[in-house]
Amino acid sequence: MELHKFISDVLDGKARVLSFDNVVFGPGKDITPGVLSALNFARLAFAAEGSTPVLSQILSLLCSKKTVDTALAICREWPSDIHLEVEDVYHIPLFEMSLKLVSTAYDSPSPHHITSLLENLRTLNSSSAVLIARYPDVITCLRLRAPTQDVFVLFNPRVSSEDEQVASLTFCISLQEIAQRLCDVFPVNNIHTQAIFDRQAQLLQKCTGHVFVPRTTYHDGEESLIMSSLTLLTLRAELEELTRDNGGLKRERQRLEKSIVDLEAQLEGEKAKANRAQFSKPSVMKTTWNASVLPSRGVLLTKPSRSTSERDYFFDAEDEMDPGLEFALQLQAKFDSENEKLLKQRGELMRTAQRQYHCGICLDDFPEDDAVHIDACGHEICRDCARGHVCSKIEEHRFPVICPVCMADHKNQNPGTIPGTLVQLLGVSEEQWATWVEMEIAQFSISIDCRKCVLL
Repeated sequence: MELHKFISDVLDGKARVLSFDNVVFGPGKDITPGVLSALNFARLAFAAEGSTPVLSQILSLLCSKKTVDTALAICREWPSDIHLEVEDVYHIPLFEMSLKLVSTAYDSPSPHHITSLLENLRTLNSSSAVLIARYPDVITCLRLRAPTQDVFVLFNPRVSSEDEQVASLTFCISLQEIAQRLCDVFPVNNIHTQAIFDRQAQLLQKCTGHVFVPRTTYHDGEESLIMSSLTLLTLRAELEELTRDNGGLKRERQRLEKSIVDLEAQLEGEKAKANRAQFSKPSVMKTTWNASVLPSRGVLLTKPSRSTSERDYFFDAEDEMDPGLEFALQLQAKFDSENEKLLKQRGELMRTAQRQYHCGICLDDFPEDDAVHIDACGHEICRDCARGHVCSKIEEHRFPVICPVCMADHKNQNPGTIPGTLVQLLGVSEEQWATWVEMEIAQFSISIDCRKCVLL
């Protein structure tokens, strides 16, 4: 298809799709390379718009293979598969100097939500782009502002295909058709689940939408800027690894505490073996059969009776120690020293270790300081789960707010309630606290009907 006819079809209202080979990353990669290429395409698109005011020339620059290759090239230098959020990638100099984050939306990718995102782009006074991400897909929707008719451009750096690795560009002037194509990429799965146990699955169904507008772009030293940005991302990835390593060290400390207990049991066993070996070995005695020749250190201990054929028994006062017994005593001394060190280490670990508790809502383990204790029923849940439960009930205007653990127990006839003092400690917003106070006052209020309304 000729470039001139392609652009004419787009401006006439026809949707056109271009596919490009993508050898940088495939379906098995993390979402971070997709975010990199999507933001890079938005940066290149705004730069192309700044180079010429003619819409047809801007479209010809965007649909060129060079532009797509440049957008994907940044992913070649990304060495890690660690997941980073869109905000983390945006705050590198390359994107922060050329793009301005206007707003952020987080919701299920329903047709209504997608359409509202695109309509929000139309309200801006300049060309804009929205980056929509839900693992493992990420797409940039670009809106080119024109005097007569806006043009929407979809950049998908990784088309969901197991057979080939391609990137695609979609050009269209119809907002409804672009919204439908986005809904096809981000389908909504209807999940009929319980509210508590499948909350994580429902969160995974939602997508993020970040709206960007162009800034004044600095082109000097662009290559060095790219390398510095990638270095910054690498450092952030290392920080994420260190955070995970810290969690691994905590688990290793728990394992060492258990090994201390095992070593103590093993030490007790070795002590018992050494004691048995000490008492089972007979004393080694030297006997001199010649009564006329006495050893220099010999001492006459007893005189045998005639039944012993008149033989004299002489014993060495300083008996030679059995080698096995001597080795056992050395081991015992070594074990005692190790036991003293292990007991000291165990005492230090027990003094510094913080007790853990198990949250019955998110099924995670947390330090005891993060526990929220509900006095009415005695249940303990983590602070995040308690805040989320209270905020949701405030939004629904339901009062009193029942303990979420008691709600899951259908046999509990007297569930506990969350008091207002605990709500204040959870850190709700001022608007939510005002709603809570109104609901508390409502239970002591009396409704009075209008007399005229009663007569009607």
